[in-house]
Amino acid sequence: MSLETEIKDDKTFEENNEVLNEAATESETITKGSKNIIVRLSRYINPVMAVLLVAVIALSVSLVIVASSVSRLSDKIDAINSENRGIYNKNSQVALAGESDRIYTYNPAYGDVAIPAISGVPVSIYKEENFREDSNGFKYYYEGERLRSYVGVDVSEHNGEIDWQRVKDAGVDFAMLRIGGRGWGEEGVMYADSLFLENLRAARAAGIKVGAYFFSQAVTEEEAIEEAEFSVSLLEGEALDYPLAFDWETIEGVTGARTENISPDILTKCARAFCDKVKAEGYTPCLYTGAALAYYKYDLAQLSDIDLWYAFYNDTPGLYYNYMIWQYTASGTVDGISGNVDLNICFKDY
Repeated sequence: MSLETEIKDDKTFEENNEVLNEAATESETITKGSKNIIVRLSRYINPVMAVLLVAVIALSVSLVIVASSVSRLSDKIDAINSENRGIYNKNSQVALAGESDRIYTYNPAYGDVAIPAISGVPVSIYKEENFREDSNGFKYYYEGERLRSYVGVDVSEHNGEIDWQRVKDAGVDFAMLRIGGRGWGEEGVMYADSLFLENLRAARAAGIKVGAYFFSQAVTEEEAIEEAEFSVSLLEGEALDYPLAFDWETIEGVTGARTENISPDILTKCARAFCDKVKAEGYTPCLYTGAALAYYKYDLAQLSDIDLWYAFYNDTPGLYYNYMIWQYTASGTVDGISGNVDLNICFKDY
């Protein structure tokens, strides 16, 4: 199955046609002018020589115009490919798991295990050999020599003040910004990230596309909807280029966390409720998950229409199911951000 991105923007095709039409008009103008020149030159030199002389001049000028038009068209196509270089777009088809497929993974309690794949859930098609990494630690995905991915960071108020122009100049394309969260204690009080709007507006001003995530500790559908509504209110009408993600995580190393022993059924319903509410408010939902949650907690059959943001700190990814963003380290360094920062790679044109 070919997953090459198709350029379907009618406006783009119209602009390209305009370039070619301009070249044709210029050539027609030259042709008309050439006839007038031939008539004038015929008064002074052999008519045949006049025709040949003007033909050579007209051909030379036409070639220059055509070359210029082709160059402009090539530049436009390069710009389009740069803006739409993901493997997937919003209309792309994806490969799906079959009824007899198996997932071979590692379980800390049992070692290597094989578990049934969930039929109908999108599966990963990324090839390990297509990943490359530069000297800054940024990962890229190539098909042949064509770049098919975007570089990203995710940050919160814990990263402090950020110089977003320096981040952009370092090669970052997008940023996932924490919008807020819920406490892990019994009361589960929600809070806003104090630097969210500042980061959003400054990153966008620097030319970086932005998405957001809410650190969830929801244990009921009602709480998940409450978190989605709270997130939308914190956006204050601001649009997002990338998704608004449901980032539900277990809290390790503490006792009394409100999310302990949550059932797969309840957690799946929480994710569904948050994402449906986000979508109803006009934003693109996304589910942040590691492999353990994806394999053993979430019922992905009920969430198969939602993009995954996969967290796995490794040189290459390992999730069987498909994901549009991969968070591959928490110890990255980027000019403009103090200390370590999470780094991501995105495979989709949002």
